[in-house]
Amino acid sequence: MAEAIVSIVVGRLADLLVEKPQTLYEVRDEIQLAVTELTRIKTFLPDADSRMDVERIRILLRDVRELAYDAEHVVETFVIKASSTKKPFQRMNRVKFSRKMKNIQKKMSLLFNLFSDYNIIPTSESTSSKRESGKLKRFHSFTTPEPQIFVGFHEDVECLVRHLVNEADDSYPLISICGMGGLGKTTLAQKIYNHSAIKTHFAGLAWVSISQKWQTDRVLQRILICLVPENKESILNMDSDKLVEYMLQIQGRKKCLIVLDDIWSTDTWDALKAAFPAGKSMSKLMLTSRNAEVAEHVNLDGFIHKPECLSPEQSWELLKLKALHTGNCLDVKRMEELGREMVEHCAGLPLAIVVLGGILVTKPSLIEWEKVYRDSKSSLKAGKGLGEAYQREILSFLVWSYNDLPPQLKPCFLYLSKFGEDKWIKLETLYQLWIAEGMILSSDKGEGETMIQVAESYMGELVHRNMVQVRFNDVESSLTKFEYCSLHDLMRDMSLIQAKAEDFFEEIHFQSGNEFHLKSTTESRSASTRVVIRLDEEYSSKEANYYFSKKRNQKCYRSILLLCEFGARSLPRALGLHFANFRFLKVFSVENYTNFSGAFSHFNVGRALGSLVYLRYLSVRGSNLLVFPSLQKLMLLQTLKFDTKKKIYVLPWMPRDVLVKLDCLRHLYLPKVQVNLMGRESKFRFNGLSKLETLENFNASWCEVKDLRELINLRKLTLAVIASYDILEEMMKNLADIASSPSSCLRYLGVTISHCHLELNNGLTILKQLVYAENLNLRDLKIYGPIPEVGLIFPLHVSTIRITKLTLARSHLEEDPMPILEMLPMLDVLHMCTDTYVGKEMVCSATGFPKLTYLFLDSFPNLEKWRVEEGSMPILLYLSIERCNKLEELPRGLVFLNSLRVLKIFQMPQDFNDRLIREDEEGPDFHKISHVRRVRIDDL
Repeated sequence: MAEAIVSIVVGRLADLLVEKPQTLYEVRDEIQLAVTELTRIKTFLPDADSRMDVERIRILLRDVRELAYDAEHVVETFVIKASSTKKPFQRMNRVKFSRKMKNIQKKMSLLFNLFSDYNIIPTSESTSSKRESGKLKRFHSFTTPEPQIFVGFHEDVECLVRHLVNEADDSYPLISICGMGGLGKTTLAQKIYNHSAIKTHFAGLAWVSISQKWQTDRVLQRILICLVPENKESILNMDSDKLVEYMLQIQGRKKCLIVLDDIWSTDTWDALKAAFPAGKSMSKLMLTSRNAEVAEHVNLDGFIHKPECLSPEQSWELLKLKALHTGNCLDVKRMEELGREMVEHCAGLPLAIVVLGGILVTKPSLIEWEKVYRDSKSSLKAGKGLGEAYQREILSFLVWSYNDLPPQLKPCFLYLSKFGEDKWIKLETLYQLWIAEGMILSSDKGEGETMIQVAESYMGELVHRNMVQVRFNDVESSLTKFEYCSLHDLMRDMSLIQAKAEDFFEEIHFQSGNEFHLKSTTESRSASTRVVIRLDEEYSSKEANYYFSKKRNQKCYRSILLLCEFGARSLPRALGLHFANFRFLKVFSVENYTNFSGAFSHFNVGRALGSLVYLRYLSVRGSNLLVFPSLQKLMLLQTLKFDTKKKIYVLPWMPRDVLVKLDCLRHLYLPKVQVNLMGRESKFRFNGLSKLETLENFNASWCEVKDLRELINLRKLTLAVIASYDILEEMMKNLADIASSPSSCLRYLGVTISHCHLELNNGLTILKQLVYAENLNLRDLKIYGPIPEVGLIFPLHVSTIRITKLTLARSHLEEDPMPILEMLPMLDVLHMCTDTYVGKEMVCSATGFPKLTYLFLDSFPNLEKWRVEEGSMPILLYLSIERCNKLEELPRGLVFLNSLRVLKIFQMPQDFNDRLIREDEEGPDFHKISHVRRVRIDDL
C-alpha cells in the first residue's frame, strides 16, 4: 500500500505542476526534487511491503505514507495561499514553503538510512522495466458484458426448480441451500430465481440479502417493495404490525417466491417468521445460509440442499474458462498440468477457483504460471475438510490475490469495504471518490481519455481478476459501461482485514441506545486517515456531538463519508460548528440530511464548509444545506454535488461568479429545484470552467446561457429552458457552437423545454435542429407545452435520432403521434401526460417501438380506442395507463406482449376496471393480461 500512496502523491504533484504552472513557477524546482526523491523511495517499497509482518518495517511504511502525504499537503497549501494572498504577502508564503520542503527532504534522508539499516533492497532496473514504470497494464476490455460462467450445478438448478413449482400436497414450502462461504450458494439461488419456469409459475418474486446488521422492519419493507413496488411510499410508512399483516395478505393473495439470501443466525428467522404463513400457502420461501442449523430451525419439513464441491474435472473446466490463454501448444499442455494441480488446492470451492483464475488470466506466459503455482502451494494447502480452518485458509488465499494486484489497484479495492455489507455501489460516485482521493493516476491515461475512463479501466481490471462483481449499464448512451459493483462476503471480509492491517480507514458507528459505539479498523491511529461515520435512525445525538466537538487537530483526516444507516436523516449539530477540527479534508459527503437544530443551522453549516479549503469532492446531495456563500473558497474542488431538495434563495450580496473561481471542477450537479435570485437580474456565471466534464440541472432561468460555449470538455449536459423563447433561441446557438466544434466530446445531452411557445416564431425549426444535431447526442428530451404535430419535430426519416427518453405533456396533439414516435430507433422510455393527445383513436403498428421498455399514458381526455398490433413493443416491461376516462377497453394486442412484467391501471372508470377483475373474479378482458406478473388496479 505504501507504494500505491507514494505513486498517488507523485502523480498529484506532477499534475499540479501542469495545472498550476504560473502559481508554482518560483517553487517548481523544489517540487520536482521532492518528486524525484519520492520516486526513488518507491523503488524500496516492493521489498518493504513484502515484509509487512515485521513490526519495525510496518512502522517504517506508515512513516513513508505520512511523509508522502505531508509533501502533498505542503504543495497544495502553497497553491491555495498563492491564489488567495495579496502580493505583499507572497514572499512570506514562499519562505514558509521552502522551510517546510527542507524539513521533508531531511525526513527523506532519514528514511533512506532506515532502508539501509533494515536491509531493504531497491527494485533493480530490469525488474523496474518489467513493472512498466508503474503504468497499469490493461488486460480487460469491457465494451460488452462477459458471458456468465456456470459450472457444475446445472442438475441442482433443475432439481430445485421442480421442487419450487410443485403444487402437490407433498410439496416443500421451504427450500434451503446451505454450505460454507464461497461454495456458490448465492449464484445457485440466482440461477433458480431467474429460471424461466420460476418466472412463469410465480406472480411475485422478491430477493433480499440479509446482512449481519439487519432490522426486521427494513427486511420486510424490502420484500414488499419487490412484490408491490407501486405501493413503495405507503410501505415505507407502515409500522411493524402493518408490515406483517400486509406480508401475509400478499402471500395469501398470489403465488410468491421470496428469497432470503445469507441468513446468519436462527435469531434472524425468529424475528421474521411472523410475516410468513405457518401452514399451507400459495407462496414459497427459499433461503441460503452458511449454517444448516438455521434451515432446520426455520422448518423441519423443508427441503435442505447442500451443494457439493466441484469435482476435479469440473474444477479444471471452471479454471480453464476463466484463465487459460491460447498459445504455444507445448505451453498450453504444461499450463493445463499446472492448472489441474493448482485447483486441487482449491478443494473444489468455486470462489477459490475463480480468484485463482483472476490471477492467472493476467499471467500469459508459462514462467508466470509456474511462479503462481509455487506461490499457491504456500498460500492454500490442499485440505481434507472444509471447516473453519479451511475457511481461514481461503481468506489467506484471497489476501494473496490482493497482494498480486498492481499497486494502484490496491487502494481502489480496499475503498470498496467502506460501504455496507451487501451494498451495490453506484460507480459514477465511486469513480469520483477515487479520483478525489488521488487513487487514479494521470500517468495511466491514454490519449483523449478522461480520469473517469481511467477509473473505469481500474474497475475493469478488478472485474477481470474476479475480485469485484458488477452490473452493466443497459443504457447505450451511458458514459460508463459498469453501473454498480459489490463484493462477495468473503472478499469483503478479506478487504476489511487488509484495511485494518494497512490503517486504511476508520469506521465510527453511532447506534441507537445509550451506549456509544466506536469501531475502528485500526488499533494505532494514523496521522492521515479516512473516516466512515454511520448514523442509525435513532442514534445518540449527545455522543455524536461529543465526538465532533472534541479537538482532533492531531489527526489529518483526508475524507469523511457520513452514511445514514436505516433511514437516519438528522445531522449532528456539532459537526457544522467544529469543521475546523477537520480542515484538511479532501472528501466530504453528507447526503440526504435535512434536519438541523436551530432556524439558521442549515445556513451556518453551509457557510462553515468554506473552511475546508483542501476539498476535492463535496456532496450535500438531497440535503438542504445552503452552500453558495462558501463555494468560492474551495479552489481545488473537482466534484461538487449540491442538487438539494428545497428551494434555494440567493441573497443579493452573494457573488454571481462564485463558481467561476473553481477552475478545477470536473463534475458539477446543480440544484434541481428553482433558485430564487431575490430580484437580481444577473445570473450565475460558468465562464472559465473549461475542465467541466459533467454539468447537470443547468437552468437558463438563473444560469448564464452564453457561457455554455466555453465548456469545451463537456461529456454530459442536462439543461432546462422555461417560459422564454428568446433564451431557447440563444441556447440553441450556443449548443450549435458546441456541435460544430471539431473537439466536441459531448456524449449525452438532456433538454427540458417548458412553455416556450414552440408553435410560434421559429420554435419548431430550432427544436428540429436540436434533435438532428449529430454531435450533440440528444438522449433525453422533455417538452411541456403545445406542439402542432410531432411530424414537424420528427419527420419520417428518423434513423439517425438517438433519443432514448421522451416526455411530452400538454401538447394538445390532434393527430395520432404513434406512427411517428414508434419509428424512433433507440427510444427506451416514453411518457405522454396531460392532454398530450386529444384524439379518439391510437394505433401502435407491428414494427413499432423496437426498443421501448417503459410506456406511460396519462390523461388522454378523448381516447376511446387503442390498437396494438402483433409485433409492436416486443420488449416492453412496464405499462401505465392513468386517467384516460373514455378508453373503452385494453387493446387485444397486449396478449402478444410476452415481456410485459408490470401493468398499472390508475384512476380509470369502474366499467373499465370491471372488464379486468370484478369482485375477485376474472373479467371478460382478463385474458389479455393473464401473463403479466404484476397488475395493479388502484380501486381493487
